[in-house]
Amino acid sequence: MRVRDLEIDDLPAVFAIEQQAMAHPWNEAQLREEQAMVGGVSLVAETDRQICGFAFFRTCAPESELLRLAVAPDRRGQGIGSALLDHALRALAEQGYATCFLEVRSSNTAARRLYAKAGFIQIGARKKYYSQPVEDGLLLCRTLTNQNGGIS
Repeated sequence: MRVRDLEIDDLPAVFAIEQQAMAHPWNEAQLREEQAMVGGVSLVAETDRQICGFAFFRTCAPESELLRLAVAPDRRGQGIGSALLDHALRALAEQGYATCFLEVRSSNTAARRLYAKAGFIQIGARKKYYSQPVEDGLLLCRTLTNQNGGIS
């Protein structure tokens, strides 16, 4: 498996995964806009030259935020989400970002396990943040640099 920057030609495969993996998928225009966003980080994971996952981050120094991470449903449980997350967090830390935030549905136990394994901790909750179904969003954070300025 290889993690690399998302290229414009990857968007049809990313869109297909988005449609399969997300309860409220972004449309093609939203994905294209996010890929082109200044201060954004867009990654794909691929195996055998086939896109199997993606992640979108936004940055505003010294912070970063994970907006979207998805793995093709038939490829889950193979470490793809961890690879995307680890690659991105390492790159963000190397670029000098100090923290990474994200929000996750309280019921999304698989994602919460992934984020906990990557060192994210819950720092808050947003009541009724999500709809269809209505549920709380959990705000998670991970420090990307240690006290000496090195990568955590």
